[in-house]
Amino acid sequence: MAETDPLWKVEDQAARLAELTGEDPALREAPLRRDVRSLGTLLGEVIREQGGPGLFEAVEQLRHLAIRHREQEADEAGDDELMQRAEQLVDGMEVRQAYGLTRAFATYFELTNLAETAHRGRRRRAARLHADLPPQPGTFEGTLRRLREAGVDRETVLGALAKVRVIPVFTAHPTEVSRRTGLFKRRRSAEALDRLDQLPLADARAAEEEEAIAAE
Repeated sequence: MAETDPLWKVEDQAARLAELTGEDPALREAPLRRDVRSLGTLLGEVIREQGGPGLFEAVEQLRHLAIRHREQEADEAGDDELMQRAEQLVDGMEVRQAYGLTRAFATYFELTNLAETAHRGRRRRAARLHADLPPQPGTFEGTLRRLREAGVDRETVLGALAKVRVIPVFTAHPTEVSRRTGLFKRRRSAEALDRLDQLPLADARAAEEEEAIAAE
């Protein structure tokens, strides 16, 4: 990779801390956007290195067409034209290039899910720093608070829980097709994302974690 500033470079440690721990809506989603953008950039570099510039350009063309398609959904004529261009692009590919394109987008969506999962953990950690704020929706504490606010008493909750039947079934998820190596790669990448939140973050450490993610 070229000698450039790390993608997760911290210009202002205090400002980064405010993003990671604050409740300002304008700031708290910045880490997620940065992760998605940086992971996408790393993926693009890997595609260019391993698949060649032709595959990279095809991925970029289809990506931009998809973005424009999303933005022009209200314009049916323009939407149809964009879809036709996307179909023509894919139809004109050789099988090997189409396979590379499919893998590229599948990997991108996996990385996006990885970033979103990391961000949920980040927000849970931030919530623990603000005892004065209501617990996050979906957490155990948040669920109990919602029940109380809805007027559901303790006896009603216990009665409902007593009727619940839990029957564990140990089997592979029918939609889980990832190999163990892939699962381990995602776990290591997730751990690297967590370490990138550990401040103060020096450029050398940011570059080290970036290289670790790219290597996966």
